[in-house]
Amino acid sequence: MKNDSTEDLKKEDLIQELMELVFEKVKEDSKETNAYGISKYLNQELDNKINERTLTRYYDGYIQSGDRSTPNDYSLDILSLYLGYKNFKDFEVRRIYEKTIRALKDSYEEKIDTFKKEISKMKSVGVSCIFILLIVAGAFISKYYKKNCMIWVDDHYEKIRCSGLNMEESLDKVRLKKFKKVEVCNDSVFFRDGKPIKHYLRSNNKIEFFTYSGKHPVYAGKYVNEVTPTIVNNYVKPCDSI
Repeated sequence: MKNDSTEDLKKEDLIQELMELVFEKVKEDSKETNAYGISKYLNQELDNKINERTLTRYYDGYIQSGDRSTPNDYSLDILSLYLGYKNFKDFEVRRIYEKTIRALKDSYEEKIDTFKKEISKMKSVGVSCIFILLIVAGAFISKYYKKNCMIWVDDHYEKIRCSGLNMEESLDKVRLKKFKKVEVCNDSVFFRDGKPIKHYLRSNNKIEFFTYSGKHPVYAGKYVNEVTPTIVNNYVKPCDSI
C-alpha cells in the first residue's frame, strides 16, 4: 500500500505540472484571462476531443484550487500531445529525466561551490599549496583535454587530443600549418627566386608533391625531397591532361 500511495502521489504531481504547463501555454497563446475563454480556446485547439465543461473543471481544480476532477488516461494523452509530447507516458518519462538532470547539475554546482570554499580556506595555509594545485590541474588539462597532437588526414594535418593512435604525432604548429599534399601540373609554381618551394616523394612508382619539407606523414623513415627541374620535366603532366 505504501508503494501504491507513493506512485499515486508521483502521478498526481505530474498531472499538476501538466495542467500548469497546458494552461500557461493557452494563456500565452490566446491572451484569455478567464476560465470560460481559456477553456473555449483550448477546446478548439484540441478539435473538441475534450469538451469545454471538462476543461473548465480541470482549470478550476488544478489552477484555481477548486474541486479537483482527476483526468482519465485519454485526456492526459491529449493534453500531453498539445504540449508536443507523444502521450502522457512520454511526458512523464521526459519530465522525470529533465528533473533528474537538473538535480545532478545542482548537485554538481553545489560540489563546485564547496570546492571553491575549500580552496579559499587553503589560502590561509599558504599560497604555495594553491600554486602546486594549479600546476597539477594545468598538467592534467594539458595532457588529457588540449589538442597537443596531430594526425595526417587525406592531404593535411589536423589537431587532435593525444590518445596513442597509429601515426599520431606531437603537435608541430609550423608543420601543421605548412605541410600539405598538393596536386600539380606544368603550370604550377615550383620555384621562387631560384629556390624550390615544393617537395616530392617517389614510392611504388608513384610521385607525390608537398608544400613543405620534412618526414613523410605516412611512410615511416622517409623524407620528402626538394623538387628539381629534372623531376618537374619528367614527372609533372600538362594541366590539360589532368
